[in-house]
Amino acid sequence: MGSNGARRWTLVLAALLMAALAGATPRDPGVVAEVDDTVLSRPVLDVFLATARLHEPAVPARRVLEQLVDIHLMGVWYRRSYGDDAPPARVGYDRVVQAAMDTAALIRVAYRDELAAAITKQGWTTPLEAVRGSWNLDAKGLAPILTARPGLRQTLSDEQEAAARAWVVAEYRFPGGRERRLSLAELYDAQNIALKTRFHNLDTEAMADAAGAYIRRAFILDWFERQAPLQPAERAWVRQLVLDRLDQRALLRVLGLSDDPHDDNNRLREVAAAISDKAIRRYYQSHRDRFRRVEKVRAARLYLPTQALADEAHARLDGGADLTDLAAVYADWEGVRYWQPEWLERGAGEAAWLTGFAFTLPEGGVSPPARVPGEARWVIVRVDRRQEGFQAADSEAVRYRASRVLARERLQQRLRSGLARRRADAGVRFYPEALP
Repeated sequence: MGSNGARRWTLVLAALLMAALAGATPRDPGVVAEVDDTVLSRPVLDVFLATARLHEPAVPARRVLEQLVDIHLMGVWYRRSYGDDAPPARVGYDRVVQAAMDTAALIRVAYRDELAAAITKQGWTTPLEAVRGSWNLDAKGLAPILTARPGLRQTLSDEQEAAARAWVVAEYRFPGGRERRLSLAELYDAQNIALKTRFHNLDTEAMADAAGAYIRRAFILDWFERQAPLQPAERAWVRQLVLDRLDQRALLRVLGLSDDPHDDNNRLREVAAAISDKAIRRYYQSHRDRFRRVEKVRAARLYLPTQALADEAHARLDGGADLTDLAAVYADWEGVRYWQPEWLERGAGEAAWLTGFAFTLPEGGVSPPARVPGEARWVIVRVDRRQEGFQAADSEAVRYRASRVLARERLQQRLRSGLARRRADAGVRFYPEALP
C-alpha cells in the first residue's frame, strides 16, 4: 500500500474510532448523554450551563456535560460506599436546606427572564408580595421559644420545638397555589449555626431577613416545580444532580481531596505519613525550584518616632525621594534613626519580625511604614539586594510539603481510577451533535 493509501486508511480508522466513542445518534435529538440507560437531556444541561457560563462565559457545553456526569457518578459512589456513615452538618445548612438553596440558585440564573415575567404577570415587584400582612416576629413573645436552655446550644428543647411549630411567622400564597404558612420551626431549621445564634439572641431584624430569603427561595422552587419548561424526568434530574454535587463534595472529603480549610483531613495525613524518604528525595530533586527561599537581603532601615512623620516620609518616597536622602532631611529629628544598607540573614541579627518583613520585599522595593511590635515607633525598609537558596533536602519543611503533594497525587490517581471504572460500569455515552 502506498503512502497516500496508508494515509487514507489511517483517516478512515480515526473516523471509525470517533464514531465508536461518540455512539449512535439517539432518536430523540434532545438527548445529550446516557448514564445507566437513563437519558440526560439538553434542557437539563442548559440549567447547569447557565450558571457555569456566568463564571466562565466561554466554557464548552461538552465540558460542563462531562462534569455533570462525573458528579452524578461520584454522588452514587459516595452514597453506596459511605452514605450510611455520613456525619451531620456541624456549622453549615443541613442537606435538605442546602439542596433547596442550590436548586433555587440554579433556577434563578437559568430562568431569570421567565421568573421576572411570572412576577410581573402577577402585578408584583417582588415575591414577598405573596405574604399576607407583616412578619409575626415579636421579640417578647419569641423569647420563651428561642432563649437557649442550659446545656443546649443552637437547638431547641422538645417544648420549644412544639411552640416553634405552632408559631406562624407568615402566611403566603403563590399564583395558582394553595395557602401556606411559614412556621418559626421551619424558618429556624433552614438556618446555619451562625444565623441560629442570632435567632437565640432575639435579633428580629435577622429573622425578618431570613424570612424574606425563605419566601423568595420558596417562590423560585414553586415556579420550578409547577411552571418551568421541563418534563417531570428533567426536573428529577435537576434535583438529583444537585444532591449529587453535595455528595461529590462529601466523597472528596472522605477520600482526602477536599480543599476546604475547615476540614480535618485525616486521610491526607495518613497517606502523607506513609510517603517514603526515597520518594521525597526524588520529588525534591525533580522540583528543587519549588523549595527556593530567601536566605538574606541587603536592606536599609529608617526608624521614625510618629505615625504622622512616617506617613509624611512614605508620601515623599512615593513622590520619588530616595530613602538615604530622606534620612538626611530627618537626621536632626528626635527619635529618627537610619541604618545604612546591611545584610539581614535568616535566623540571625535583627528581630525575626523585621527579617521576615524585609524578606517579603522585592529587590529595589521600599516598604510602607510598619509599626515596630511593642514600641511606639515606625520603620521603613528598602531592599537593595536579595540572595536566595534552597531549603535543605532533609528538612522537616521539605518533608511536610513534598509528602502532602505526593499524597494528594496518589489520592487523585485513586479517584481517577475509581471514576473510570464507574464510567465503564454505567455505560456512559455522549452525543456531541446534540450539544448547544
